[in-house]
Amino acid sequence: MPSRVFLHVGAPKSGTTYLQSRLHANRRDLRRHGVLYPSGPLGDPRLHYFAALDVTGARHGIDPRRIDGAWDRLVRQVRRARGDVVVSHELLARADPDQAARALADLAATGAEVHVVLTARDLARELASGWQETLKFGSRTTLRAYLDRARAGRSAFLRSLDPTHVLPVCAAGLPAPRVHVVTAPPAGGARDALWLRFLDAIDVDPGWAPRDAERSNASVGAPEAQVLRGLNRRLGDEVRRGGALSPIVDGIVAGDALAPRRSTPVALGPDDHPWVADLSETWVAWLRDQDVTVHGDLDDLLPVAPGDDWADPDRPGPREVTAAALDTVVVLLAELAGRPLPWGERGRRALARLRR
Repeated sequence: MPSRVFLHVGAPKSGTTYLQSRLHANRRDLRRHGVLYPSGPLGDPRLHYFAALDVTGARHGIDPRRIDGAWDRLVRQVRRARGDVVVSHELLARADPDQAARALADLAATGAEVHVVLTARDLARELASGWQETLKFGSRTTLRAYLDRARAGRSAFLRSLDPTHVLPVCAAGLPAPRVHVVTAPPAGGARDALWLRFLDAIDVDPGWAPRDAERSNASVGAPEAQVLRGLNRRLGDEVRRGGALSPIVDGIVAGDALAPRRSTPVALGPDDHPWVADLSETWVAWLRDQDVTVHGDLDDLLPVAPGDDWADPDRPGPREVTAAALDTVVVLLAELAGRPLPWGERGRRALARLRR
């Protein structure tokens, strides 16, 4: 029977991919110290993702055979554990009351003491990252339109960031000491700070998990974001959302070509800072009143005002966009050059050489 289960429910864009990758990289070391981070067959880390899809009823174009029953498969691993267990996926922040109640009840039924962990980053950076993420999934929306929807209360993504919404749903009925909020450090903070704060929340000695993350969800800059928007317009919804080219755009274009470039970052401007700051102060005040266990500093959730050098991410310089596009072409050509030719093409070229 497990001792404790730490259910990490997000929030999205708060460093969750980095934390999950680092947990997975250290899963064997953690297991030796009595901490289970469940995985699928052959160590597949997507079990948490499939289980979160199963609980929330989302599908994301995934084969239903991978999703159906995934939550029960994860809970079976929890039930067999001897020690602590960590379950983590940011999709759980979007669970409705019935879905969250099911997750908490199933975990409590294993005999474990259930804790809920919410990671949070300052709202200005979360919104900027959230917009970039929509571009990776085919959106053509400008940052201005995206923020206008959020400000008007028409953003499901914003609700999944709101601790005053997420914690009453995902931690309903739990005593305050078993509700943990981990704050991401401000921009430019120490790389390991978020990891160390998270380990503090799940009561893990850093020496038990020495390996670094194998992947993180890299951001793109303003000109790179406009390259993605342009591609999404040209390719259309059918191609970008589940089409054959989607993995190429997501992996090679966004991941290999655009993310490593260093250019003007995507950041909220002076017109949006006041309402984002006001909302952030409301959330921080609410968290202070809840007496939840905070790992880090709640003041880290207050956004910093944009500097005088802020540039509108919807209007980067044409030369910057052109350079990003050309760099993408170079990466794609290198990718093609490194791939073996189809057998038919190899045969045609061999025949041509023989004829010569």
